[in-house]
Amino acid sequence: MMQYLDARGPNGKFRKYRVMMIDGRLYPLHCAVSHHWKIHHFSAEMEDYPEHRAEDAAFLGDMPAVLGPRVMAALEAIQAVLSLDYGGIDFGVYADGDLLLFEANAAMVILPTVEDARWDYRRPAVERVGRAVHRLLVARARPEART
Repeated sequence: MMQYLDARGPNGKFRKYRVMMIDGRLYPLHCAVSHHWKIHHFSAEMEDYPEHRAEDAAFLGDMPAVLGPRVMAALEAIQAVLSLDYGGIDFGVYADGDLLLFEANAAMVILPTVEDARWDYRRPAVERVGRAVHRLLVARARPEART
């Protein structure tokens, strides 16, 4: 049995954020918004709600402004403790501004953006994350990185 932790926002909707940890940096990947507590980006209520996509776009465009300094500090602390070259953090934010950790691990998926104009705003952020992963892999593949 698990304790239910209520992380609904002021408008009563739930959010699941995903931030990727890549080579010591944090990258926003998505903010999924839904009326339902069990949220995955692919099943969230994003497609039919322009206001949800606007929230996602704001998060992708300026993660620190959306999350605030307390949540950013908590994300940085999680990254420091895990000390992973690659990983992700799924979380919500309580009404009081504290981070609610759902999971953090090295098995987070970065899904490509669907070819649909509604998702054009996501492409730069997803591409930025992809480039960071590519740089990480190239850097670690160099012979001097293996010693």
